Amino acid sequence: MSIARRSDGRYVVKFKDVEGRWKQRSFRSEEEARQFDAECQYDTAENQRMTLLEAVLAYLKNHQYCRRTVEIYEFLVCGHDRRDGTHAEGPAEILASRYADTLNRIDLETVRENCRSAGMGITTMNMYVDKLNAAMNWCVQQDLLHENPWSKYRRVPGGKKKPRTGTLEDFSRLFPVLPSWMQWAAKTAIALCLRPGMSELFSLRWTAFDWSSQTVTVFMPKVDNTKIVYPPESYMREAWCRYQADGAQGYTLVCRNRQNRQVNPNGYQYTWRMACKRAGVSMPMYALRHIAASQMLAGGADLAAVAAQLGHKNITTTASFYLHALTSAQRRAAVALPDCTNLVRNGADF
Repeated sequence: MSIARRSDGRYVVKFKDVEGRWKQRSFRSEEEARQFDAECQYDTAENQRMTLLEAVLAYLKNHQYCRRTVEIYEFLVCGHDRRDGTHAEGPAEILASRYADTLNRIDLETVRENCRSAGMGITTMNMYVDKLNAAMNWCVQQDLLHENPWSKYRRVPGGKKKPRTGTLEDFSRLFPVLPSWMQWAAKTAIALCLRPGMSELFSLRWTAFDWSSQTVTVFMPKVDNTKIVYPPESYMREAWCRYQADGAQGYTLVCRNRQNRQVNPNGYQYTWRMACKRAGVSMPMYALRHIAASQMLAGGADLAAVAAQLGHKNITTTASFYLHALTSAQRRAAVALPDCTNLVRNGADF
């Protein structure tokens, strides 16, 4: 922006409009021109700062998440409209227009209090805050934000996730009472170590299968990463037969419902619950992933290999979740110790 005096004595101010286009405006006095110029001035550094809403949008734009995850972020910062026409305010909607790097401890507590007022538990509250932190941390890594002011605050203690455990014996009782389409979905979840939900299991397509290498490539929206799985040969043989039959019918989804359509969350969850009730067991469908990991580790599989099958970036994650399954592996390692001791003793004799 600049001020210039024309030959007729008027003062002209050049400025940029909201769309970034250069314009000019004339004034009779220099005082009026300078006043307008001062009003048009803006802090370049301030203009480049991101609001919380902009940080969330940038994060979602650069990550491929399932629709459910996107909806959670939208609710957090924008709320949602109810069917009766009223608006449900999101826990962080009041902070959406605030610059993300200026959020303080009081703002964090505001989000938590909004969650409490809405009747949410500690687990849900921590999950919402974690998602906002994930967006801001990513923006910091990309140099879009100077810092995440909430990163130094801990989660609210006491919130524990529902147990996602189940035994192979429970699943053996449950499997026969599952409908055929759910039996195939359960087989697929175990063979490919998938998260049994809409983002992985029920979104898996036949194009993910590489029949020449006998591998399956799976995108995991939860961690925004891709893994390559080596399924059991028996599963791949059955999958090949289904692939050929589905190809003739034009089906692309690997797991479908009874009507050969896309499975919906309520549909598979209800079917699973009813089957558990009939079988007299209590286990979530997510337990299939844990059963697969536990069986691989108990069977002597290498920890790093199991981590790769699960899609864990760090084997410490696998070890922390499935420490109980490493007991048999530890026993096998202990059996080898006497032989090693003998080797050392024999070596010392020479």
